[in-house]
Amino acid sequence: MAETASTVNKIPDHVPEDLVFQWEETDFPEFETDPYAVYRALAKDQRPIFFTPNDYRSNNGAWVVTSAAYCRDVLQRPDPFTTTIRYASDNAHWPRRLVPLMLDPPEHTGHRQLIAAVFGPKSIDAREGYIRQMANDLIDGFAGRGQVEFMHEFSRVFPGVIFMGIMGLPVEMKEQFLHWEEKFFHDGTDAEKQQVGVEIAAYLKALIAEKRANPGDDLVSELIDAEVDGERISDETIEDYCFLMYIAGLDTVNGGLGHIFRWLADNPDEQQRLRQDPERIILALEELLRIHTWIDMSRVLSRDYEFHGVLMKAGDRVVVKTPIASWDEARHECPFDTDLERKINPHMAFGGGPHRCAGSYLARRELRVAMEEWLRRIPPFQVTPGERVTYFTDGLLSLRQLPLSWDASKAV
Repeated sequence: MAETASTVNKIPDHVPEDLVFQWEETDFPEFETDPYAVYRALAKDQRPIFFTPNDYRSNNGAWVVTSAAYCRDVLQRPDPFTTTIRYASDNAHWPRRLVPLMLDPPEHTGHRQLIAAVFGPKSIDAREGYIRQMANDLIDGFAGRGQVEFMHEFSRVFPGVIFMGIMGLPVEMKEQFLHWEEKFFHDGTDAEKQQVGVEIAAYLKALIAEKRANPGDDLVSELIDAEVDGERISDETIEDYCFLMYIAGLDTVNGGLGHIFRWLADNPDEQQRLRQDPERIILALEELLRIHTWIDMSRVLSRDYEFHGVLMKAGDRVVVKTPIASWDEARHECPFDTDLERKINPHMAFGGGPHRCAGSYLARRELRVAMEEWLRRIPPFQVTPGERVTYFTDGLLSLRQLPLSWDASKAV
């Protein structure tokens, strides 16, 4: 794998020379069209830990861990691998703390419990009828047309509207909310992202005031009356919660849907097998999550620490490359094979440790229902011939566009 960066930052004195390896996604032009090929190549390189001088999250380089064991070790050790310091990047666009994500145990524990029930099995199971109806309502809009721009017309809207209902956001404002989300995560300049972050925070502050006056059956209203360790949480902390819920709830599943449906479009035989035997979808989904893990994570050292024989210093950034850990041969048998019948599949699509994705049960339900209803109603589909598929690579990895087409006469 070539070292292609033209500008290399100074290497910190404590970093061993043999662990320095210039690697960054943007070094590879093909990352915009086939990012997982770039990840697989690094996985085959078998570098469980290295230091890259240039990393878009940090002005001073970063440690990168890629093996499943090392990734889990970092995520399961909030001391010293903290989320409380510069969680996202040195130039982050967050106007607020991301609570409970930017809290470490023990403070994190009570705050995490506040949202656990909202995203737990009992709550999500009760919403399945609505989730399924939402998928079908959207499919109704384009099934007979024989084509759709999947990312715009289904992928961003389906999980987004579901989450708006959970959070208490007015669905009639969905285009504004989805526009903010896209600018904030994917398609805005740094200045635009900062401005959108301020606008989101201001809107949520007004929403909290409205819910305080007129509470409903939603997450924001629950947070207003919530207590942690016997004390009512402050308005500022409620605003922090809501900002994280907004940006996570409106974007994450959108990315996963795009990756999975592109794979289905590119693999018509497997697509048809799932269509003929939908009970296979549960296992297949886990494999598709494994090979399309799309969120890596970042931690910062709160103190000097020796990690598997490597000295790291307080303030060092560690990038946890969970997408690459998906192809770790020590964790997965024949990892470079896609096996939709794989029964043991300890992937890291939802992270790990105390900060593991709180909404993973909801995400799995949305992804499964989308696959079931789409394959039930839409006949064999493909990426529309002649169209180019590219990815947003700044922030969460997701497709810019995914034009799909099928025989409209066979749609249900």
